[in-house]
Amino acid sequence: MRDELYEIFRRNFPFIVRAEETVFRILENEDNRTIEKRDEKGNLIGVSVLNKNTLMLLCVDKEYRNRGIGTELLRASESIVSSGGYDEIVAGAGDDYLMPGVPTRKRFFDSKNENLYPDIDEAASDFFARRGYGHSWKCNCFDMRFRLEDFRHERYSIGDTIDGIGYRWAAMADLQEICSCTDDACEDFTQWYRAEMLYREGGSAKVLVAVKGDEVVGTLIVSAETEGKGLGSVGCTTVKGAYQGRHIAVNLVVLGTKYLRDIGLRDAFLGYTYSGLEHLYGYAGYEICVYYMMAKKTLA
Repeated sequence: MRDELYEIFRRNFPFIVRAEETVFRILENEDNRTIEKRDEKGNLIGVSVLNKNTLMLLCVDKEYRNRGIGTELLRASESIVSSGGYDEIVAGAGDDYLMPGVPTRKRFFDSKNENLYPDIDEAASDFFARRGYGHSWKCNCFDMRFRLEDFRHERYSIGDTIDGIGYRWAAMADLQEICSCTDDACEDFTQWYRAEMLYREGGSAKVLVAVKGDEVVGTLIVSAETEGKGLGSVGCTTVKGAYQGRHIAVNLVVLGTKYLRDIGLRDAFLGYTYSGLEHLYGYAGYEICVYYMMAKKTLA
């Protein structure tokens, strides 16, 4: 069953960037409730995976769509969530996520720097909308991607000082200063910066910091092939409030992306982000590749 779940997920969402081990871990959660739909030969053709009140996965293989299977799975899922004492159901991100929400090409608010995957349509978001779900965010949610051969910002590199701010890789000794910066800018990110693996020499993920003397004033997590071969990522960008408006976040993203290009990666990616940040990451060259309907429904 483990491999069947992984395969149907990948068949239906080949564009979702999520490491294989992460997908397996989420799908194998012992608290999940799984509803299956099989064909006459016993092949898995549709599935719903629930965790608490979160619909982690709902999909039906393409050749079996528009036969009521998705509706059947969704109704059964809503019944389980309701009987569990919850008054609402969400699709996508709960305690963890395979994808932040329902993939779609539909933007719910104005946006820019957009270059959507060609196979993305609005069928899934329309399916949920027709069944009483609404977009629960007051902004867009999306992933962004960048083909690194198109990178054009060559003036600076990691190790340089730009307008009085230095940019370098962090060491474990910087952790206290890093957490002071992230607590000030976005406390939710601090937990991710505490991971010791980010400060090990030769690791696939590391922390790029902006410094003013001994003070860390900006941070960025830069990862190489942690989500897939040839794919790098940047994320969890923070800048201390007192230093915002000085182009520090942009410089971090540009320098981190240049590093990914220079080590020979093909593409760079960032996921599960929101309106406004397409300007920041767009400066380096990233473009929105998929939107998400952050679908939520109140249950009777």
